[in-house]
Amino acid sequence: MDRGTFPQAVALLLALCSLGSTSLAETVYCDLQPVDPQVTYITSQVSEGCVAQSPNATLEVHILFLEFLKEVSVLELTLQTSKQNGTLPREVLLVLSTNKTIFLKLQAPGIPLHLAYNPNLVIFQEPAEVNTTQLPPFTTKGELLNWADTKGPITSAAELNNPQSILLRLDQAPRSPSSCNLEPHKDMGHTLEWSPNAQASVRGCRLEGVAGHKEAHILRVLPGPEAWPRTVTVKVELSCASRDPDAAVLILQGPPYVSWLIDANHNMQIWTTGEYSFKIFPEKNIRGFHLPNTTQGLLGEARRLNASVVASFVELPLASVVSLRAPSCGSGLQPSPTPVQTTPPKEGCNQELLLSLIQPKCSEDVMTLVLNKDLISTLRCTITSLTFWDSSCQAEDRDDQLILRSGYSSCGMIVTENVISNEVIVNLLSSSSPQQKKVQCINMDSLSFQLGLYLSPHFLQASNTIELGQQGFVQVSVSPSIPELTIQLDSCQLNLGPDMEIVELIQSQAAKSSCVSLLSPSPGGDMRFSFLLRGYMVPMPTTGILSCTAALRLSTWSLDVQRTVSTRLNIVSPGLHGDCPALGCADKGLVLPAVLGITFGAFLIGALLTAALWYIYLHTRHPGKREPVVAVAAPASSESSSTNHSIGSTQSTPCSTSSMA
Repeated sequence: MDRGTFPQAVALLLALCSLGSTSLAETVYCDLQPVDPQVTYITSQVSEGCVAQSPNATLEVHILFLEFLKEVSVLELTLQTSKQNGTLPREVLLVLSTNKTIFLKLQAPGIPLHLAYNPNLVIFQEPAEVNTTQLPPFTTKGELLNWADTKGPITSAAELNNPQSILLRLDQAPRSPSSCNLEPHKDMGHTLEWSPNAQASVRGCRLEGVAGHKEAHILRVLPGPEAWPRTVTVKVELSCASRDPDAAVLILQGPPYVSWLIDANHNMQIWTTGEYSFKIFPEKNIRGFHLPNTTQGLLGEARRLNASVVASFVELPLASVVSLRAPSCGSGLQPSPTPVQTTPPKEGCNQELLLSLIQPKCSEDVMTLVLNKDLISTLRCTITSLTFWDSSCQAEDRDDQLILRSGYSSCGMIVTENVISNEVIVNLLSSSSPQQKKVQCINMDSLSFQLGLYLSPHFLQASNTIELGQQGFVQVSVSPSIPELTIQLDSCQLNLGPDMEIVELIQSQAAKSSCVSLLSPSPGGDMRFSFLLRGYMVPMPTTGILSCTAALRLSTWSLDVQRTVSTRLNIVSPGLHGDCPALGCADKGLVLPAVLGITFGAFLIGALLTAALWYIYLHTRHPGKREPVVAVAAPASSESSSTNHSIGSTQSTPCSTSSMA
């Protein structure tokens, strides 16, 4: 062979080999069909959304547009915030817009939350310890966004399709714009993560021509709208009888900026793009491989690794956590059961949600339960009878409601000193056995509420007088003590009169400012907090009304009963009440105009007296001993400015610039 043609022949041979291997990978025969393994995931990708910064706002607004497929869904919504340097979280307005009925389980610990929603579509599974506002009817997203913008700067907005759980973090997102404009296919990043209601579509197949029982699990994560480094946690739970690491291979393919953290309960072969590490050794990163980004290419990789079965193949949007659970391992392909019916079966009555609707209302020695018939129908339930324990006490069927009502002395009520109990019996068409739920009312007439102001943290002697600039300690108590009763301080405020703004101390069970501190309860369970009253006010108040609202909840009852208790306070200026007793100090103390008048008079008398003495001194001295007047130098500018500042202004404290100290 000619020397000039030899390199060309080698190059041609290599090219043919390359084409042959590529063709083999692209023509792997594998008929992907739905299979049994379950895959769930958590993602920050939304169909439409935006994130913005509002560092100087006192109220931040978050909006969730929720689109559901079913007529009734259950949603878990959690709000989180981080406390840094002792600062309190800002007030939050959360707007919920939903197209279907949802049962909402809301968690927002320590967050002063206002919730705007449609009460006809949002039902709380547990009591919402938040301030609520009815959302006006809007026909477009733009109308809702414009309404929300009038309440405060919009920090985040997102549209979610069929969510099951949502985590909303209230921390300010770095590198975010100052305004929130909806963008399609938005990555909400750290601000919002959610998981969909439906599981991911999982497919599998048998690779022809490969012997053995080795199975492959292939996860392909699709690129997101924004390319920045992130880690995807992959949790794998396999039910394998053998501990052979060659029994399974995990193939993970994603964008180049994605690394993997693997948490598996079984030894297996790992084949990934980027870098990966294991949960037991998270700091040790292992470099991965270059993998094809097509379905056929990934199936070819599984065949090249001697897998005979693709037990699961799933494609997901960019996620933060992916969980794979396979009920069997090494026993071949587990196809999903083929449905026999030609039409999908009707869903039965959701009894759990139905029982959560049974919440008693108690007033004037009467227990009342009201069920909306449209909502019962939405839950696909048919109630044949609704009674108390005494079956003769049946619900009244009105136009759109079932109403069950009884006094405390009939229908099998069990009356103790403070609690009235009964059971509701629900008979359903779809169930042969009746459903029961215990209901209770609190006998509010037997409870006594007290609110006391103390001037020391020892809470020894109550007072009804407080000085401006003084710290007050407040205790709210309920007697007698009921073991099954939980009491929480919902809100407190100080009303200083019509000419002054109301001072909010506690709101939604959270301190309203840094000048308010929630204290540990007393040994008897009394609720306590302290506040610092501002030291200077114009006009100066002389009286105030301190009021607190306590929320009471029974252990078997998901609704709160609220009771407000208040006390009248006398307010005096510091150092002006002398030795007068606590009662009536405000009446005997000197008011601000009198103090200013006395001060001005004393100044005027002193000036006149000084002038007279100087005049006498000049006219009684011997003429020969008079000396020239020596000009006295003015103080240094730093001293002068410091002196003027201390005389002409009030020293500012964190609590002197607001309505509270």
